[in-house]
Amino acid sequence: MQRRDARRRPPRPTRRAGRSTPATRRLRGRIAAAARRFGLPVAFVLAGLLGGLGYAVFAPTTYTATAFVMVVDDGEGQSGPAAVSFAQAFGRLAPLPETLAYSSLPLPDAGGSTRAHIQASTSPDTPLIKLAGVGGTAREAAAFANAAADALVRYGTSHRTDTGVRVALMTLAEPPVEPSSPNLPLGVAVGTASGVLLAGLTAAVMSGRRGRPGRREKGRATTTAALPDPVPAGRVEVGP
Repeated sequence: MQRRDARRRPPRPTRRAGRSTPATRRLRGRIAAAARRFGLPVAFVLAGLLGGLGYAVFAPTTYTATAFVMVVDDGEGQSGPAAVSFAQAFGRLAPLPETLAYSSLPLPDAGGSTRAHIQASTSPDTPLIKLAGVGGTAREAAAFANAAADALVRYGTSHRTDTGVRVALMTLAEPPVEPSSPNLPLGVAVGTASGVLLAGLTAAVMSGRRGRPGRREKGRATTTAALPDPVPAGRVEVGP
């Protein structure tokens, strides 16, 4: 019985539960390598996407309404070079409190400076002035634009004898139907583009750092190959 027991083969080792196979370990290694290589760029893209989405969702809603006025020559009633020059000057004066004081329409009490609610833009070719009113509601935005247009017309009329031009009202602003900001597609696109830009810069920096050790090793190998072999101690080389 003892001999038979001695001849018996040792029991095969049983596979423990939870031990990973070589294929699983290789897969985990590839996933870890991909995470180390692309984890930071992907995080930047996701951060930009979420940032743009958060701004589009939680940013305060603003409306923009537009009114137009035109500068014409006082005598001929046409738009000549003088009218274009005065339109540029009136466009700079439109958002100022001193100019808005000429308005017969009340300005909304929205707080902040008038430049934050009234924006004027002009063209270098035509004596047209665009007055944009910005507010938290559609009626508030239209009220800012119309008050600025009325003020500019009255201001130009009061200085008509000095300038030789007059300011005429073209169109009044209507309350906009939709808000001008935030824009969900635009906010998400801008945030994602910023994340992609940061991801590209990060990938370029990381690839540059990975390439430096190889160049160093190549330089060391070239330097080592260029050095002559050391002469053993006690050996004297005799020339030809």
